[in-house]
Amino acid sequence: MTSEMAETTTIREALEMYVRSLKPDGKPKAKSQSKSGSADKPVDLNALQDFLRSFEHRSALSELTPKEIGAYADKINGTGTTPQAAERLQAVKDFLAYSNKTAKLTDENLARYVRIKKPRNRKGVAVISNGAQPIELTSEGHAQLQAERDKLAAEIEVLARDIHKARADGDVTENSPLDAAREEHAHKEARVQVIRATLEKAVIIDQSQTRESEIVKIGAKVEVQDIASGKPMSYTLVNSTEAKPLEGRISSDSLVGSALLDKTLNDQVEVETPGGVKRYKIVSIS
Repeated sequence: MTSEMAETTTIREALEMYVRSLKPDGKPKAKSQSKSGSADKPVDLNALQDFLRSFEHRSALSELTPKEIGAYADKINGTGTTPQAAERLQAVKDFLAYSNKTAKLTDENLARYVRIKKPRNRKGVAVISNGAQPIELTSEGHAQLQAERDKLAAEIEVLARDIHKARADGDVTENSPLDAAREEHAHKEARVQVIRATLEKAVIIDQSQTRESEIVKIGAKVEVQDIASGKPMSYTLVNSTEAKPLEGRISSDSLVGSALLDKTLNDQVEVETPGGVKRYKIVSIS
Protein backbone atom coordinates (compact mmCIF):
# COMPACT_ATOMS: atom_id res chain seq x y z
CA MET A 1 0.00 0.00 0.00
CA THR A 2 1.08 3.57 -0.58
CA SER A 3 2.20 5.61 2.40
CA GLU A 4 0.00 8.33 3.91
CA MET A 5 2.16 11.00 2.22
CA ALA A 6 1.91 9.21 -1.13
CA GLU A 7 -1.86 9.00 -0.84
CA THR A 8 -2.10 12.79 -0.54
CA THR A 9 0.57 13.74 -3.10
CA THR A 10 -1.07 15.67 -5.92
CA ILE A 11 -0.24 15.13 -9.57
CA ARG A 12 1.38 18.59 -9.66
CA GLU A 13 3.56 17.76 -6.65
CA ALA A 14 4.55 14.43 -8.18
CA LEU A 15 5.47 16.15 -11.46
CA GLU A 16 7.61 18.68 -9.60
CA MET A 17 9.41 15.80 -7.85
CA TYR A 18 10.00 14.15 -11.22
CA VAL A 19 11.33 17.33 -12.84
CA ARG A 20 13.70 17.84 -9.91
CA SER A 21 15.03 14.32 -10.47
CA LEU A 22 16.10 15.12 -14.04
CA LYS A 23 19.62 16.04 -15.05
CA PRO A 24 20.42 19.75 -15.63
CA ASP A 25 19.89 19.30 -19.38
CA GLY A 26 16.35 18.04 -18.77
CA LYS A 27 17.15 14.40 -19.59
CA PRO A 28 16.29 11.45 -17.31
CA LYS A 29 19.12 10.13 -15.17
CA ALA A 30 20.70 6.84 -16.21
CA LYS A 31 18.76 4.78 -13.68
CA SER A 32 15.50 6.14 -15.08
CA GLN A 33 16.24 5.27 -18.71
CA SER A 34 13.34 3.66 -20.52
CA LYS A 35 13.56 0.85 -23.03
CA SER A 36 12.61 3.31 -25.75
CA GLY A 37 15.86 5.19 -25.34
CA SER A 38 14.04 8.37 -24.36
CA ALA A 39 16.85 9.12 -21.94
CA ASP A 40 18.75 10.48 -24.94
CA LYS A 41 16.25 13.36 -25.23
CA PRO A 42 15.09 16.09 -22.84
CA VAL A 43 11.73 15.33 -21.26
CA ASP A 44 8.77 16.95 -23.02
CA LEU A 45 7.57 19.20 -20.18
CA ASN A 46 4.64 20.46 -22.22
CA ALA A 47 3.34 16.90 -22.59
CA LEU A 48 3.46 16.56 -18.82
CA GLN A 49 1.62 19.86 -18.39
CA ASP A 50 -1.08 18.58 -20.73
CA PHE A 51 -1.34 15.41 -18.63
CA LEU A 52 -1.68 17.54 -15.50
CA ARG A 53 -4.44 19.67 -17.04
CA SER A 54 -6.36 16.57 -18.08
CA PHE A 55 -6.50 15.28 -14.51
CA GLU A 56 -6.47 18.52 -12.52
CA HIS A 57 -9.85 17.53 -11.03
CA ARG A 58 -8.23 14.60 -9.17
CA SER A 59 -6.89 15.45 -5.73
CA ALA A 60 -4.06 12.88 -5.66
CA LEU A 61 -1.92 10.93 -8.12
CA SER A 62 -2.75 7.68 -6.32
CA GLU A 63 -6.43 8.14 -7.28
CA LEU A 64 -5.75 7.66 -10.99
CA THR A 65 -7.00 4.37 -12.41
CA PRO A 66 -5.69 2.15 -15.23
CA LYS A 67 -8.90 2.84 -17.16
CA GLU A 68 -8.33 6.62 -17.00
CA ILE A 69 -4.71 6.28 -18.10
CA GLY A 70 -5.70 3.99 -20.97
CA ALA A 71 -8.40 6.42 -22.12
CA TYR A 72 -5.94 9.32 -21.98
CA ALA A 73 -3.42 7.39 -24.10
CA ASP A 74 -6.13 6.54 -26.64
CA LYS A 75 -7.06 10.24 -26.87
CA ILE A 76 -3.45 11.29 -27.51
CA ASN A 77 -2.82 8.42 -29.94
CA GLY A 78 -5.82 9.43 -32.02
CA THR A 79 -5.88 7.61 -35.33
CA GLY A 80 -2.18 6.84 -35.24
CA THR A 81 -1.30 9.81 -37.45
CA THR A 82 -1.25 12.45 -34.70
CA PRO A 83 2.12 14.31 -34.79
CA GLN A 84 4.34 13.77 -31.72
CA ALA A 85 1.79 11.46 -30.07
CA ALA A 86 4.44 8.82 -29.35
CA GLU A 87 6.88 11.37 -27.89
CA ARG A 88 4.17 12.96 -25.73
CA LEU A 89 2.99 9.64 -24.36
CA GLN A 90 6.55 8.46 -23.72
CA ALA A 91 7.05 11.49 -21.44
CA VAL A 92 3.92 10.53 -19.50
CA LYS A 93 4.93 6.87 -19.38
CA ASP A 94 8.37 7.71 -17.95
CA PHE A 95 6.79 9.99 -15.33
CA LEU A 96 4.33 7.31 -14.22
CA ALA A 97 7.11 4.71 -14.07
CA TYR A 98 9.18 7.07 -11.90
CA SER A 99 6.16 7.71 -9.63
CA ASN A 100 5.73 3.99 -9.01
CA LYS A 101 9.24 2.55 -9.03
CA THR A 102 11.32 5.41 -7.66
CA ALA A 103 9.03 7.75 -5.70
CA LYS A 104 6.67 4.95 -4.52
CA LEU A 105 3.62 7.17 -4.98
CA THR A 106 1.34 4.55 -6.53
CA ASP A 107 0.59 0.91 -5.70
CA GLU A 108 0.43 -0.03 -9.36
CA ASN A 109 2.73 0.94 -12.21
CA LEU A 110 0.26 2.95 -14.29
CA ALA A 111 2.89 3.30 -17.02
CA ARG A 112 1.85 -0.18 -18.19
CA TYR A 113 -1.45 1.25 -19.40
CA VAL A 114 0.10 3.96 -21.59
CA ARG A 115 -0.10 2.17 -24.90
CA ILE A 116 1.84 3.94 -27.64
CA LYS A 117 0.79 3.35 -31.23
CA LYS A 118 3.45 3.27 -33.90
CA PRO A 119 3.05 6.30 -36.20
CA ARG A 120 1.56 5.39 -39.53
CA ASN A 121 0.55 7.17 -42.74
CA ARG A 122 -2.95 7.04 -44.11
CA LYS A 123 -3.04 6.79 -47.89
CA GLY A 124 -2.36 10.24 -49.29
CA VAL A 125 -1.66 11.74 -45.86
CA ALA A 126 1.83 12.65 -44.71
CA VAL A 127 2.73 12.64 -41.03
CA ILE A 128 4.71 15.81 -40.51
CA SER A 129 6.86 16.37 -37.44
CA ASN A 130 7.95 19.93 -36.78
CA GLY A 131 8.79 19.56 -33.12
CA ALA A 132 6.49 20.40 -30.20
CA GLN A 133 3.39 22.46 -30.81
CA PRO A 134 3.79 26.23 -30.23
CA ILE A 135 2.34 27.68 -27.05
CA GLU A 136 0.13 30.71 -27.61
CA LEU A 137 0.63 33.45 -25.02
CA THR A 138 -0.67 36.96 -24.67
CA SER A 139 2.00 39.67 -24.49
CA GLU A 140 1.06 40.18 -20.84
CA GLY A 141 1.44 36.50 -20.04
CA HIS A 142 4.76 36.30 -21.89
CA ALA A 143 6.10 39.28 -19.92
CA GLN A 144 4.91 37.76 -16.64
CA LEU A 145 6.70 34.51 -17.34
CA GLN A 146 9.92 36.36 -18.19
CA ALA A 147 9.64 38.36 -14.97
CA GLU A 148 8.99 35.20 -12.94
CA ARG A 149 11.96 33.45 -14.56
CA ASP A 150 14.28 36.38 -13.76
CA LYS A 151 13.00 36.64 -10.17
CA LEU A 152 13.48 32.92 -9.59
CA ALA A 153 16.98 33.02 -11.10
CA ALA A 154 17.98 35.73 -8.60
CA GLU A 155 16.48 33.75 -5.71
CA ILE A 156 18.24 30.57 -6.85
CA GLU A 157 21.58 32.43 -6.83
CA VAL A 158 21.04 33.51 -3.23
CA LEU A 159 20.03 30.00 -2.17
CA ALA A 160 23.06 28.50 -3.92
CA ARG A 161 25.36 30.85 -2.00
CA ASP A 162 23.64 30.00 1.29
CA ILE A 163 23.94 26.26 0.63
CA HIS A 164 27.62 26.61 -0.32
CA LYS A 165 28.31 28.62 2.84
CA ALA A 166 26.52 26.09 5.04
CA ARG A 167 28.55 23.27 3.55
CA ALA A 168 31.78 25.18 4.08
CA ASP A 169 30.92 25.97 7.70
CA GLY A 170 30.98 22.35 8.83
CA ASP A 171 28.63 19.48 9.63
CA VAL A 172 25.74 19.24 7.20
CA THR A 173 24.21 16.01 8.51
CA GLU A 174 20.73 16.32 10.00
CA ASN A 175 20.74 20.02 9.20
CA SER A 176 17.05 20.93 8.78
CA PRO A 177 17.58 24.51 7.55
CA LEU A 178 20.07 23.28 4.95
CA ASP A 179 17.69 20.53 3.84
CA ALA A 180 14.91 23.10 3.51
CA ALA A 181 17.18 25.36 1.44
CA ARG A 182 18.10 22.46 -0.85
CA GLU A 183 14.42 21.57 -1.29
CA GLU A 184 13.51 25.17 -2.09
CA HIS A 185 16.44 25.44 -4.51
CA ALA A 186 15.33 22.28 -6.34
CA HIS A 187 11.71 23.46 -6.45
CA LYS A 188 12.65 26.81 -7.97
CA GLU A 189 15.02 25.16 -10.46
CA ALA A 190 12.21 22.87 -11.60
CA ARG A 191 9.87 25.83 -12.10
CA VAL A 192 12.54 27.70 -14.10
CA GLN A 193 12.96 24.67 -16.38
CA VAL A 194 9.23 24.66 -17.06
CA ILE A 195 9.19 28.40 -17.77
CA ARG A 196 12.19 28.16 -20.12
CA ALA A 197 10.61 25.30 -22.04
CA THR A 198 7.40 27.33 -22.35
CA LEU A 199 9.15 30.50 -23.53
CA GLU A 200 11.17 28.56 -26.11
CA LYS A 201 7.94 27.40 -27.75
CA ALA A 202 5.93 30.56 -27.09
CA VAL A 203 4.16 32.46 -29.83
CA ILE A 204 2.78 35.86 -28.81
CA ILE A 205 -0.71 36.23 -30.20
CA ASP A 206 -1.87 39.43 -31.88
CA GLN A 207 -4.75 40.47 -29.64
CA SER A 208 -5.80 43.23 -32.02
CA GLN A 209 -6.68 40.53 -34.56
CA THR A 210 -8.39 38.52 -31.83
CA ARG A 211 -10.61 41.49 -31.00
CA GLU A 212 -11.61 41.84 -34.64
CA SER A 213 -12.45 38.16 -34.95
CA GLU A 214 -15.99 36.87 -34.60
CA ILE A 215 -14.67 33.57 -33.25
CA VAL A 216 -13.52 32.93 -29.68
CA LYS A 217 -9.75 32.41 -29.69
CA ILE A 218 -7.01 32.50 -27.08
CA GLY A 219 -6.64 36.12 -25.96
CA ALA A 220 -10.32 36.96 -26.53
CA LYS A 221 -12.50 38.53 -23.86
CA VAL A 222 -15.86 36.78 -23.87
CA GLU A 223 -19.04 38.03 -22.22
CA VAL A 224 -21.53 35.26 -21.50
CA GLN A 225 -24.93 35.03 -19.85
CA ASP A 226 -26.11 32.16 -17.68
CA ILE A 227 -29.28 31.07 -19.47
CA ALA A 228 -30.97 29.80 -16.30
CA SER A 229 -30.27 32.76 -14.01
CA GLY A 230 -29.56 35.53 -16.52
CA LYS A 231 -26.36 36.32 -14.63
CA PRO A 232 -23.67 37.93 -16.83
CA MET A 233 -20.04 36.78 -16.64
CA SER A 234 -16.82 37.82 -18.33
CA TYR A 235 -13.84 35.63 -19.18
CA THR A 236 -10.54 36.12 -20.99
CA LEU A 237 -9.27 32.91 -22.57
CA VAL A 238 -5.54 32.31 -22.12
CA ASN A 239 -3.04 29.48 -22.18
CA SER A 240 -2.99 27.42 -18.97
CA THR A 241 0.43 28.84 -18.06
CA GLU A 242 -1.04 32.32 -17.54
CA ALA A 243 -4.50 31.38 -16.23
CA LYS A 244 -5.77 33.28 -13.16
CA PRO A 245 -9.36 32.16 -12.61
CA LEU A 246 -9.96 34.61 -9.74
CA GLU A 247 -9.17 37.44 -12.17
CA GLY A 248 -11.38 36.01 -14.92
CA ARG A 249 -8.42 34.75 -16.99
CA ILE A 250 -9.32 31.12 -17.61
CA SER A 251 -7.39 28.38 -19.38
CA SER A 252 -8.57 27.39 -22.84
CA ASP A 253 -8.28 23.80 -21.52
CA SER A 254 -10.61 24.41 -18.56
CA LEU A 255 -14.22 23.21 -18.60
CA VAL A 256 -15.62 26.64 -19.48
CA GLY A 257 -12.69 27.67 -21.68
CA SER A 258 -12.75 24.57 -23.86
CA ALA A 259 -16.53 24.93 -24.28
CA LEU A 260 -16.19 28.54 -25.45
CA LEU A 261 -13.16 28.06 -27.71
CA ASP A 262 -13.93 28.44 -31.44
CA LYS A 263 -17.56 29.42 -30.77
CA THR A 264 -19.20 32.55 -32.27
CA LEU A 265 -21.49 35.36 -31.12
CA ASN A 266 -24.91 34.19 -29.83
CA ASP A 267 -23.79 30.55 -29.68
CA GLN A 268 -25.02 28.60 -26.67
CA VAL A 269 -22.71 26.19 -24.89
CA GLU A 270 -23.16 23.52 -22.26
CA VAL A 271 -20.58 22.97 -19.53
CA GLU A 272 -20.59 19.92 -17.28
CA THR A 273 -19.53 21.16 -13.85
CA PRO A 274 -19.39 19.31 -10.51
CA GLY A 275 -22.64 21.14 -9.64
CA GLY A 276 -24.42 20.01 -12.81
CA VAL A 277 -24.77 21.17 -16.40
CA LYS A 278 -24.55 24.92 -16.95
CA ARG A 279 -25.74 26.64 -20.14
CA TYR A 280 -24.31 29.92 -21.35
CA LYS A 281 -24.99 32.24 -24.27
CA ILE A 282 -22.14 34.23 -25.82
CA VAL A 283 -23.23 37.86 -25.90
CA SER A 284 -19.95 39.61 -26.73
CA ILE A 285 -16.47 38.79 -28.11
CA SER A 286 -13.71 41.41 -27.93
